[in-house]
Amino acid sequence: MRQVVLQAPGEVKLRDAEIPEPARDEVRVRPHTVGICGSDLHALSGRHPWIDLPVVPGHEVAGTVDALGPSAGDLAIGDEVLLEANLVCGRCLYCAMGRYNLCEGLKVVGCQTSGGMADAFVAPADRFHRIPEGVTMAEAALIEPLSTVTHALRIVGGVGGAVVAVLGAGSIGLMCVRVARAMGAEAIAVTDPLASKRERSLSLGAESAFDPTRRGTVKEIRSSLPRRPDVVFDCVATQSSLEQAFGLALNGGTIGVIGVPTGTVEIPLPLLQDKEILVQGVAMYIGEDVQRATELIVSGEITASGFVTSSYPLDEAPMAFDAAKAGEQVKVQLTV
Repeated sequence: MRQVVLQAPGEVKLRDAEIPEPARDEVRVRPHTVGICGSDLHALSGRHPWIDLPVVPGHEVAGTVDALGPSAGDLAIGDEVLLEANLVCGRCLYCAMGRYNLCEGLKVVGCQTSGGMADAFVAPADRFHRIPEGVTMAEAALIEPLSTVTHALRIVGGVGGAVVAVLGAGSIGLMCVRVARAMGAEAIAVTDPLASKRERSLSLGAESAFDPTRRGTVKEIRSSLPRRPDVVFDCVATQSSLEQAFGLALNGGTIGVIGVPTGTVEIPLPLLQDKEILVQGVAMYIGEDVQRATELIVSGEITASGFVTSSYPLDEAPMAFDAAKAGEQVKVQLTV
């Protein structure tokens, strides 16, 4: 079978591999649609803190069950499913608390195990959810990244009636805009260096959008909003974006860090302490976040046309990664 591998920094290969057989509690899935995530791009650059190369990527997956292990639960061959990518032990403190996204033994399909950018892959049966009727494969593959967003908005305490700033208008940032609007945010401001992404953020519900590389951006954003942001979502996680997040959150605001930093980022601890700023990390999701994301897809709040800007066949995976790296695309998907 065909399988995409991130072989080394900057090197995407398509190789032949044996078709995997599901273990006792696993199913084999034939992917139909697989999204390229920002984490995949970080991994390809060799700068992701938790992913080692080589790796078979693909955790934003929708496809069809093809084979079953003997203890694979109630899934059936032919079921259309989407992947919840976190692999957990089910025994540690965090799993017992229901916060299994923090599992002490956490692994992620497509990051520490072989993912869905292939003709087939296997994962535990309980990591798959049936795709609701009427949801396309392209939409179903958006549910995994959207679950990170619904998780983020939940753990910061919700955004109903809140003033929100979103730093970075990639797919996660733009989903933050759309979901915050759906959840009743009072006002939303966005930053991104690309004019095309700033314009898309306005079409998805932001009131204002700014170039973060311009001097005085923080002052401009604060002036555009009815008050300082209650919540700032940092979807970039660089030194400059975090400094802007602190400037926006003064005083008493919350910063949700969704982006994955590729290196050390310093936090201005005196500001955090004296201005009572809460910095909240955001790590993946749990089942209730997947359910909320699915509801947003089913309701039409999130559509493939709003986020998927390019699609490539699996054989053109190197071209797809090049397109995703270039920065103009929002979400690039592969079809298998």
